[in-house]
Amino acid sequence: MKVRVGELITGCILHRDVMGRTNNPIIPADTVLTENHLEVLKTFLIKEVDIENKLENGELFRGLGTEDSVSSSQVNTLSTHSFLEYYGQAVEQYKKEFLSWQSGLGINISNIRGFLLPLYEKAQENKDWIRKIHRYSKKEEYFYHHPIAVALIASFIAKGLGYDNGQCLQIALAGCLADCGMAKINESTFMNTRTLNEQEWNEIKKHPIHSYQMVKNISLLKSETKIAILQHHERIDGSGYPMREMGKRVQTQSQIIAIADIYHAMTAERPYKNMQSPFKSLQVMEEDQFGKLHISILKVLISAIASLPVGTTVKLSDGQFGKIIYVKQDALLRPLVKILDTGEILDLEKNRNLHIDSIIGS
Repeated sequence: MKVRVGELITGCILHRDVMGRTNNPIIPADTVLTENHLEVLKTFLIKEVDIENKLENGELFRGLGTEDSVSSSQVNTLSTHSFLEYYGQAVEQYKKEFLSWQSGLGINISNIRGFLLPLYEKAQENKDWIRKIHRYSKKEEYFYHHPIAVALIASFIAKGLGYDNGQCLQIALAGCLADCGMAKINESTFMNTRTLNEQEWNEIKKHPIHSYQMVKNISLLKSETKIAILQHHERIDGSGYPMREMGKRVQTQSQIIAIADIYHAMTAERPYKNMQSPFKSLQVMEEDQFGKLHISILKVLISAIASLPVGTTVKLSDGQFGKIIYVKQDALLRPLVKILDTGEILDLEKNRNLHIDSIIGS
């Protein structure tokens, strides 16, 4: 439906590309609008856009300052099987399962597969979600979004490494269940919004062992899947936990989960931390995790996030908007950008104080 830009709110989903004066859209269809997107629409003097009738959270769009309502006939035209709907359902189902674990019940792997498999299959249809998934997490519900996001990101990386479908599904299950052991820890500790003291942190570091204990007798999970759950906080230099394994003793599947876990934790909004740009997060991971993570695995994720076509509109960390004019294959995170207002060309590889804050459109 057509909506005036002034009535838009964050969470609206574009139904059609927003076009400017070029052949490339300013913002492509299916984008979930953020404050940055609303700012861009106003900057480009766009008067109205075509959006879906539902927000990303499934609620009907009512708009700002408008009494317009969505008719039942409009609702019926919506897809009842969108990626966001599958994702939202998986988060809710995971939350129910986690609450049951807290009450002392064991893991029902059929239930986990029941909500994860349809979402995994939906994620194979279109890979655009990989650049957006960090934005779907809600601050107050982060703990339940994180396992679902890690499952999808990890399976995406595995697919990029050449794993077959069955192996990717096992890695998705490992990502989803990696933190199930948190159910054995006092909720006031892992839901804390302040800095943990040493005793609390030591308790948190036990969760991979708890997770392994909870999954070790599940026959539908392969042994390497169970080890990945146990090792998802291990690092190849021996600096991880809980066993301080190192080198080849840290299996590849464990590193896949680790990279997905770190990436989503850095980019999603949490109760005690604002979301960080995927580009900035990946740069930090490249530098701070050097020698701790397998760079070949990390590069699969970097390539998926940072391989942007020439002409993509981006917002830089200093608030300037620009278009990518050249991408270096050995420095995907730091392309050449032409600033829209001034025409200045910035080489982000030389301007290390700047990074891409967000992708506006391609």
